[in-house]
Amino acid sequence: MSTIFRFKQFAINQENASLKVGTDAMVLGAFCSFPAAEYALDVGTGTGVLSLMVAQTHPNLFIHAIDIDEQNCLLAKENVQNSPFYNRISVIHEDIFKFSTKNKYDLIFSNPPFHFNSLKSIENRISQAKHLSIEQFDGFIGRLSKLLSKKGKIIMIIRHEHLDDISSCLNKHKLFLNEIILIFGKPASKKRLIITCSNSTSSFEEKEFTIRDSFGRFSKEYIEKTKEFHFTKL
Repeated sequence: MSTIFRFKQFAINQENASLKVGTDAMVLGAFCSFPAAEYALDVGTGTGVLSLMVAQTHPNLFIHAIDIDEQNCLLAKENVQNSPFYNRISVIHEDIFKFSTKNKYDLIFSNPPFHFNSLKSIENRISQAKHLSIEQFDGFIGRLSKLLSKKGKIIMIIRHEHLDDISSCLNKHKLFLNEIILIFGKPASKKRLIITCSNSTSSFEEKEFTIRDSFGRFSKEYIEKTKEFHFTKL
């Protein structure tokens, strides 16, 4: 089986990646939009897929893509270098908690570890990619809040059952929810939330989005939302 996942404008080599490209990345990348942003931070970039999707839709955006996993960074660097966006994405091998920068970012996006206090995988790299304690996540949100510009937005995908915990973390660090998109895997089957937060209380909106219909086929809204990325017709 090929380890290459092909998009319209780039390809992702995901051999030995801690996490493969899936629908979480597809919907987050498709919804991750802030046209006014000049500088962005991709936290836990993995293969670089989110940075590449966001670079495609934001032609004037410069992105720092950070990951603690060395193998992921090597893959991300390869994928970025082989893309049309290589001059706007810098891959950095570093722990976000140790990341030293004077930059403030207008857009921070992440597909963070979202299993809280659950049984961890035997494979350490997969465990690191998927699991955090709520205390660690609180520290994670605190770190992102310090890296965010005054006009900036944080966009991430989380498990829907963790919204209350995450809302508490946001409140603690003086961040405010501006948008929640409830992602259904199939109709009536809650899967994830895409949340947008910022330093501002100026707006709040809730939406719903369904990936597949009751027969397991990709929904019309999913096909429409991701059509600029998928290499093959769905």
